[in-house]
Amino acid sequence: MKKLYKVMMSLALVSLAAGCASGGNEQVKNANEGTKPVDSAKEVKEVSGTVNLYTSESQDLVNEMIQDFKKKQPKIDVKIYRSGTGAVISKIEAEQMGGAIQADVIWFADIDYYSKLAKKGMLEKYDSPEAANLDKRYAYEDGKYYEVRQIFNVIGYNTLKIKNAPKSWQDLGSPEYKGKVAIANPNYSGAAFLTLASLVNTNGMGWDYFSSLKNNGVKFEQSNGNLTSKLATGEYYGVSVVDFMVRNAKNSGSPVEIAWPSEGSVLIPTPVGIISGSKNKEASQKLMDYLLSTDGQKFFVKQGYIPVKGDAGAPEGSPKLDSIKVMPLDMKFLEDNRESLKTKFGELFSEAK
Repeated sequence: MKKLYKVMMSLALVSLAAGCASGGNEQVKNANEGTKPVDSAKEVKEVSGTVNLYTSESQDLVNEMIQDFKKKQPKIDVKIYRSGTGAVISKIEAEQMGGAIQADVIWFADIDYYSKLAKKGMLEKYDSPEAANLDKRYAYEDGKYYEVRQIFNVIGYNTLKIKNAPKSWQDLGSPEYKGKVAIANPNYSGAAFLTLASLVNTNGMGWDYFSSLKNNGVKFEQSNGNLTSKLATGEYYGVSVVDFMVRNAKNSGSPVEIAWPSEGSVLIPTPVGIISGSKNKEASQKLMDYLLSTDGQKFFVKQGYIPVKGDAGAPEGSPKLDSIKVMPLDMKFLEDNRESLKTKFGELFSEAK
């Protein structure tokens, strides 16, 4: 009997164990069913398309920037039309007269023109998530266009030709620079036009300053890039030029240096905006996001630009922002005198037309 009892108990334990195993498997099955992957329809949509970018930015630097952008957005192509600010504006206006602007994104140095486009409803308001912590002064007209990095027009000089650094804009009109001073053509360069307007509108400067440059044999170049190259070779001793180009040339070993004029440097706004009605709006927004992102801002620093986000760092050799004296940019003066400035400049410098 004892033997039979032991056999029956053994069978009961086996049965119980099997039942528990079965119940456990069922619980595991139920648990797995309760953690099925989320429906793929909820995944973020990948953006694709082609963005037509019209810009006055340096060709090599904007190409580098777009290549870095495409690493993040490989399905977005960017077609670049690059020329001086004046030529870019002429292309936009010709296309507008022809029925439709072909650009999706614009990026050049004429903030007054952006303001005009915005007033006509021709720029798309975009609240970029990357602009959430951006200083409001860089989000123009509540996000219709944005500043993405900062450049300044300054004096660049060749350290092999000029031993005592210039301290004032007026120094470029001194005998030391006679026949060896140059500026960019304001009819072509947006930065040069803003510098023209700022200096003409500054007490103690005005058109007399540009007359002094004329008397000193001032030369003209179409672009800041040409100015920097000829400054590095010593063809020019001093030039009015954008800061990052001189900084990059110096860091590459050229005998050039930046002088920050006592009257103030000229801040050159170069906004980025999306054209209203763009057929590639989502892709254009992704490009804007990138330019304002930490990655984009750090890439600007790598290229020698001062970023609009302080946490991105600063380029080698750049001053602290709060140490830079800047001439005020009078937008009303710029708007009211755009054509008269061009006319007067053309009369004074017929060779620069």
